[in-house]
Parts: sequence; C-alpha cells; structure tokens
Amino acid sequence: MPKLPIAMGEELPNQQERIDMFIKDTRNLLISSYNKFQNQVFGITTTEGTNIMIPLDLLPGLGSTKSLSFGAFLEEEFSMKRYTKVGNLDDKQIAILNKKLNPSLNEYVPVLVKLIRHHWPLDEYDGPVTVKPWSHVMRQVSRVSARIFHSSDAAEDDHWLDIASEHVHSTVVWTENLKKWPAMLRPWVYRFVQGRGIMTQRFAEGEAVVAETLRKRKARKGGYLSSPPSLLDYLADGELGGDDVEAHTVAQINLCVAAIQSMASTVTQCLMDLATYPHYLPELREEITSMLAQKNGALDRQSLADMMKLDSFIKETQRLNPPDLASFQRKVMSDITLSNGLRIPKGARIALPTGAINMDSQFFEDPETFDGFRYYKLRMESEEARKSSQMVTVGKKDLTWGYGRHACPGRYVAEVAMKLLIIEYIVRYDISLPAGIKERPKNIEFEGLVIPDPNWELIFQSR
Repeated sequence: MPKLPIAMGEELPNQQERIDMFIKDTRNLLISSYNKFQNQVFGITTTEGTNIMIPLDLLPGLGSTKSLSFGAFLEEEFSMKRYTKVGNLDDKQIAILNKKLNPSLNEYVPVLVKLIRHHWPLDEYDGPVTVKPWSHVMRQVSRVSARIFHSSDAAEDDHWLDIASEHVHSTVVWTENLKKWPAMLRPWVYRFVQGRGIMTQRFAEGEAVVAETLRKRKARKGGYLSSPPSLLDYLADGELGGDDVEAHTVAQINLCVAAIQSMASTVTQCLMDLATYPHYLPELREEITSMLAQKNGALDRQSLADMMKLDSFIKETQRLNPPDLASFQRKVMSDITLSNGLRIPKGARIALPTGAINMDSQFFEDPETFDGFRYYKLRMESEEARKSSQMVTVGKKDLTWGYGRHACPGRYVAEVAMKLLIIEYIVRYDISLPAGIKERPKNIEFEGLVIPDPNWELIFQSR
C-alpha cells in the first residue's frame, strides 16, 4: 500500500515517543490526528506495530466482509492468546449466544432483579456517606455475568466470583508487563514476567469450578442445570459438549474478560455522571418509578427498552467515556480493497478512531458537552430516529458496539444487566460528588482503554 501518514509522525519522529503517547494519551492522539487527516486513512504507532485508522466514509462495505477478524485482532493486540488462552468466542459459540441466549433475556430480567437485590452490597444511609463504587460494581457485574454465562450456583459462589474478576485483572496486568518486552523475546521471557503466577493459578482454580459444574450437569442425566439456561448449558448441549473442561473454562474466562470489565466500567461511569450532573436524577427516577408502577413492580425486557431517558443517559456516557477509544478493531485475514481503491494487505490491523469521531461537531452538536438526554431528544424527532438512536444501535454514528456483521453480540446481555443495576442505584440513592469537587474526576486511560479510577469517591444517601 502507499506510504501511510502516521499520527504525530512529524511532531514525534522517534517511534518510541509515539508509542509512549499511544500508551499514555490515546484520546488526544486520536483526536488531533483525526482532525489533521480528516477523511484520510492514517496509522497510529502502538506497542504491537501500526494500526490503520479507517475514516467513516470508507466504512460501508467493510462491515459485512469475511476478510476481517475481531478475534484475531483481540488475541494479538490485547489478550495475547498464545500465552493466556484468552481470546474471543468462535463463530459457532457466538451463533449459540445469538440464537439461544439472547432470545431468552426476557426470562432473565426477574431472575437478575432478584439476584441483584438479594446481594445488594451497600447499606441504607440516613445521611451522606462516602463510597468507592468501583469494587462494589465489579462484584455485582461479576455475579450477574456468572448467572447468565455459567450457572445459578456460580452466581452464589464467592470463590468463582473472585476467580472471574481477578483473572480479568491479572490478565490485563500480565499482558501489559509482557508488552514491555520486544516481540521477538516474548516466547523466551513470558514464563518469568511478573503476574503470570497468579494468572495461571486463577485459571486452574476456575477449571476446578467448571469441572464441578459439568459434573453436576452429568449427574442430572439430561436437562439444563439452570432455569433459564445459562450459556454454559447451551454450549454443553451443542458446540462444546459436556466433557471438555478446558474448553468450557476457556469459554467462561473469555466471557469474563469480554463482559465484566466493560460492563462494570460503563455502570461506574454512569454513577459518576449522575453525581457530576445531578439534575438528571429526578427525571430518570420519575421515568423508572412510573414504569415500575405500570408494571406492578415487575420489569421486563420491553419496559427496559421503553425507558428512553435512561437509555439515552447510558448511551451518552458511552459516547464520552467508552470502555475503549477505538472500535471496529479487526485483523485483515486476506487482502482487502477500500472503496477509494486503497489496498490493505493481509496481516494489517484496522480500527475506527471512535473516541475522535464522537467529538466531531459534524455528527454531534456541542460534542464536548455531556447531554444525558441527547439521544432521547433525537428519538422524539421521528419514528426512524426512535428506532436508530437506541443504546444498542449499531451504525456509522453509533460505534460503541462496533459495526456490521461482527458488532458485539453480547450488547443485548449488557443492556439488560447494566440497566437493571443502574435502576437500583437511582431508585435507592441520591448521588453526588464529594464536597469541594467541582469537575468530573479523570479516568485511568492507557492504550486506548478507559477505566474508572478505583479510588473514585461518591456521596451516597438513601432516599
């Protein structure tokens, strides 16, 4: 392909300096380069080489091509599957999720509501109390994920919940440590890189729990272990069978890595936005309590979708503080040609600079301002907008979940789980920033990942 313009290539001719900027300041790197190159293809220098940023104008057609692989990108850029076993579900497993689990989500709503309320981690507070929400939200998301993906027993098993959340953290820490080594040395040093011990230990412990789950299934001599069935139930009846402990463990760990961090991040970011912009709380609470009254306290999936202000608030949080500043991340598995005639060779990695696109005034009015009802107002304008501006929408201006045929298949699970958690917080508490804090605290951001600071503090007071 022709010589590719490189983000900050002129300002930072030293490659290591560009890598350092990618690690420490991806947001500004993407925004400045996006504004500079406009509708051009450009590259950003990462720890793993050059990622090719595709402009929106060239996106049509790419969403359906089979020559692009998210799994290969994930396994090479982030999870380093050859060392961690962590990757993406394969196509057959994703098909089971789409055909079996997603259609059953309405059955899950009352089950998850009961689970969330039974294990509510916070107290009732007569007065204002300082709370660090991250660890609580992580536990809640781990529990909900365990019920959906693993089993009803796993959702009650603190040992499994520890494994799920800690394996996510240990994998991130270990892969970041390994990336500090040149690629050619990694096969020789990976065993000695700090953090590998706890990561492998957690995997072995997880394998033991999964083995026990499969043993219980076999002892039943047919039928699902959980009602409604978990994804493990469906996979054991189909793609993975009931005996392959390692394959099931890998699938569960992959699901944990994919779901827990991103869902916990979004829920915590929403709590921070509720505290930073408290004028949204009364309207959101009114929408929720009105819907609860209409449904006699028993929400279902449709009622979650019908709360359009809540849907908009979460979507706006994701626009400004998504779990990842890039989306549609793919490895090119065979040569492709873009609509402008540019050929992208096999082996290249492409992505959309979503963090920059979301700050583009041609797509979003006053893009730097948090407008919690931005998408609600859009949906009120027309029937078409009513359908196209939802939290789970995928499109050229709705890129949080990716794009095209390989957009995140778990977004419907995430929608249900995150909304149910956020609803409980809104109904139970008034939420505000600590005294003296006037602006939204900063995230932890590295290599394009956006993570709430675990030390964030919010003020909770029971209603």
